[in-house]
Amino acid sequence: MNCPTSCWIVAVCILAAALILLTGCATRGKAMRPTNGKKGDPGTDVLPADAWYIVSKPTDGSKPYSCSFVEFDERGDYLDFTQQRRSWEKIKELSVDEKEQLLVVIYCHGWKNNSQSGDVVKFNHFLGRLAASPDIQRRQLRAHGVYLAWRGNSFKHALDIDSPEYRQTLADFGGPIVSDKYRRKLPFLLFVPEQLSYWSRKGAAEAKVSGVPMARTSFTCANAAKQASPPGRTNRVFVIGHSFGALMLEKSLGQACVGALTGEWPWDFKSTLKAVDFQPARNPLPFDCVLFVNSAAPSIHSKELSDLLWAHKSALTRAKLPDADAPVIISVTSSADWATRYVHRIGNALAPFNPSLWRNYDDGVLAHHKRDGQPAVEVPQSFFYQHTPGHNPLLVDHWIIRARDGEATEPPPVNDATSVLQHNLNPNTEQPDIFYTTSRPGNSPLAWNISTNPVPAGWSQYQGYPPVKRGNYWIIRCDKPLIASHNAVWTQTTMELYAALFRLAEKKRRE
Repeated sequence: MNCPTSCWIVAVCILAAALILLTGCATRGKAMRPTNGKKGDPGTDVLPADAWYIVSKPTDGSKPYSCSFVEFDERGDYLDFTQQRRSWEKIKELSVDEKEQLLVVIYCHGWKNNSQSGDVVKFNHFLGRLAASPDIQRRQLRAHGVYLAWRGNSFKHALDIDSPEYRQTLADFGGPIVSDKYRRKLPFLLFVPEQLSYWSRKGAAEAKVSGVPMARTSFTCANAAKQASPPGRTNRVFVIGHSFGALMLEKSLGQACVGALTGEWPWDFKSTLKAVDFQPARNPLPFDCVLFVNSAAPSIHSKELSDLLWAHKSALTRAKLPDADAPVIISVTSSADWATRYVHRIGNALAPFNPSLWRNYDDGVLAHHKRDGQPAVEVPQSFFYQHTPGHNPLLVDHWIIRARDGEATEPPPVNDATSVLQHNLNPNTEQPDIFYTTSRPGNSPLAWNISTNPVPAGWSQYQGYPPVKRGNYWIIRCDKPLIASHNAVWTQTTMELYAALFRLAEKKRRE
């Protein structure tokens, strides 16, 4: 073999490797759950693994649960617009035609997932546990999910078909709910290039996918749920974003809610056409709770949204609303999440060299930015970009810690998963800041308190200066017993945590 031929072969191999590394080998530009022009629900000829709407088999004592899928392309547009239309139509049909009171959970997944990955299995297993909980059954709620899917993995995904979640959904739906044709059979083969796809997937999530269509679907489904509520009852809407999914929801929903929030502020204009006694809506958004879990967003986006909700809290306080401090958005991150704590910082180590991040904040960040006539302490904008919100000491404003003896005045629930979850969902609790998680058999359940005191003391500061107090964007930090790692977001413990945060948001808004 002569040298020119060898050089060409090597060049082609390098180019092929580069293309695989940069673009991956997962499906691009077409839906993995196509409607193929069908306007209604999938027929019996469409397997649950390929369907854009799936519903579990009814079981004794609980209603079936269901899930719609909406897929977005690499630019954030719809891959199959019929999915979008059916997502809100299905909510209307369930609530109006079937007269169901709904608990709608809108979920956006993170890195290494899509509409045919393991996260589909785990999310639907979560819906199934919600549907089986006594409190949901007592309230006669129907659990329904809306799965917002994007190309979070450039490669075919690894799927654990031996997991308890997979086996349970297999039984619930009478077959697999993800297709085997999108699964890679030897997961370790693409492990390294999959990790190196971080920058590609982060760039897509941050700058491309988080656009109008995603906000449109979220608001459309939520508004459909609220307006289609059965007489005398109200449908509930819970929004969850994980990792890069939290980043996309933060950007898309954050920009979309500006008009709804500012339109309810009591402006002090004498010439206003509104009545003098105008009172803002207690919750102008169609979401009962918006929760970001282990957000992988550069916290500069969180800071911008936090500034808006800071102003929102101030406006509601001026209107003398008793629930002015009710959280609009909650972000919770585990200190044990190494991906957002360390990997994000390593992956964005060059942020200080980006000219768009050369600005310094000298106001609105630190509580005492000037002292004794000294120059303001400047915080580089890149500091916010290099830290995720749950690991930024200038943004975290709530901590979850073990409750002290005697702090809980209400009797604890029985130490089993069913009783604990039911207690955490109970809206009539007198202590919404106290919740429980199941502990080892033979022990009492663990009691937790949501506090505003930094843990450890003094952690929340920059060069010795504390941050400003912020508004209705609660950024919460917890420890490993509650969320064990970056991807441990569908465990029994995290479900108990989510139930408590959902109850807290509802309770604060009613006070």
